[in-house]
Amino acid sequence: MRKHPLRLVTAVAAALALVMTGCSSGGGSGDPDTLKVWWWETDDSALSAAWKQAVSIFEKEHPGVTVKQELKTYEQMQQSGQLILDSNDTPDVLEYLKGNATAGVVAKAGLLTDLTDVAKTRGWKLDNSAQDVGLYDDNGLMGSGKRYGITNYGEYVGVWYNQDLFAQHNVQVPTTLAEFENALKTFADKGVTPLALGSADYPGPHLLYSLALAHMDEKSLAAYQRFQGEVDWSAWEKAATTMRQWVERKYISTDSTGIPAQDAGNAFIAGQYPMFVSGTWWAGQIAEQPTFKTGQFLFPGNKLHPGSGGNLWVVPAKAKNKDLAYDFLEITQRPEVQNLLADKGGVPVASEPGSASSAMGLLVGDRFTELLSGDEGGLALYPDFPVAGLNDVLVANTTDLVGGDASPQQVVEAIKAAYDAGKPTA
Repeated sequence: MRKHPLRLVTAVAAALALVMTGCSSGGGSGDPDTLKVWWWETDDSALSAAWKQAVSIFEKEHPGVTVKQELKTYEQMQQSGQLILDSNDTPDVLEYLKGNATAGVVAKAGLLTDLTDVAKTRGWKLDNSAQDVGLYDDNGLMGSGKRYGITNYGEYVGVWYNQDLFAQHNVQVPTTLAEFENALKTFADKGVTPLALGSADYPGPHLLYSLALAHMDEKSLAAYQRFQGEVDWSAWEKAATTMRQWVERKYISTDSTGIPAQDAGNAFIAGQYPMFVSGTWWAGQIAEQPTFKTGQFLFPGNKLHPGSGGNLWVVPAKAKNKDLAYDFLEITQRPEVQNLLADKGGVPVASEPGSASSAMGLLVGDRFTELLSGDEGGLALYPDFPVAGLNDVLVANTTDLVGGDASPQQVVEAIKAAYDAGKPTA
């Protein structure tokens, strides 16, 4: 997430440290026998497994060329991505954050290679809506224009649930918001806090956005995400009101104000909470826990759900080995890489039907395909996408909402002010 102004020095220092690391490690100075690749996915993730396979394939097909892969962090890219891309020691290809506030900013600044003609020449099949996250117009707005990145996975937010606790308390999987609230009440009445929430991180904004989407349609979504018309802020106020009521009814713990996403997910995996509203990036870790049977359902009653194509593979404008970078991007789209991603519980964008051998892989893969087709509703992107800096405002205000430090009206006013301040003027 973007840091506050007082942390700018820290962000700059982090970027300089990354640049110096790249400079001292070799392979960033145009060595034709080295492809420098950065990503932030940890070794236990489905993405890391698939991308390591892509590295192995690349090295077999490029004798004499070594891939120098470096593991960075999501926070490093959030804080210092633009400075890294503008350095002379930027990698040849790297994972980058999708959205107007991130990839859109650096695309508009001329720091990414335009891949439009590359994709056409090489015949890349990028015609599904998940790949729209790689398109940016001249104003840096996502969804149309030139192609500056590709993704090889998708993601969406749903409700993970502990089937054993549901059975123990005789709770059925809800299909409407009213049924969902009844399920929450059943657990709370028995002294069980039903929702794991890390409101110090993205789960808070994701829950608020899911509740807002219950009152939105495609038209109001286009207004919010693409500035096409007037935003329906009443949907957000209804969402904030509901979220505050859930805290007061003990469906959400006020202690969650200081909990990051990882701790909330770990608590769910440990069996401490019946439900966790979060994304498919948790699928691998959740599938591996041995203590209870896990299920997932989409946010009850909604036709729109937070989600999109995944983060991007981009080629910096200052990359030294662009042809090798294009070869690597192409390999990440191959069936053997996509199928491995599915098998590990990831959400591939181009796997072969039924390729996943695990129940979790089939669950999230098939559901994502349905969301892309519109059969189960549609993908609504993420709440922080429209303008730069909005993520910090969303996190801070959902934290205040859960902690009782701001009213629903104050929360929505703060979000609206940040949104309006960041809107493009052209």
